[in-house]
Amino acid sequence: METLSATTIFWLLVLGATTGWIIGYWVGHEGVTLVSNIIWGIAGAVSVGILGLYLQLSGVLLFAMMGALATLFLANVFHLHHVEDTKGDIDRGMRIKRKR
Repeated sequence: METLSATTIFWLLVLGATTGWIIGYWVGHEGVTLVSNIIWGIAGAVSVGILGLYLQLSGVLLFAMMGALATLFLANVFHLHHVEDTKGDIDRGMRIKRKR
């Protein structure tokens, strides 16, 4: 069984940062920024990893990676920086004729 030590925390941080970095480059400009992806990845990996250690589950790093992926999914899907939010309604090619 793993214990909460400095080595475990280090690997949880590395796993979360690496997962956030990979997902950040994968989604590009469609999701949150690269730095935000790294921070969300670290937060998800550390929180789920410590929860897995507390519940004495085996394979804590696997659960931490799944937690980081789940957190990154939520952060990238429900972010508030869609084109519609920043620039108004998207021009869909429809023109409305106005009377003068």
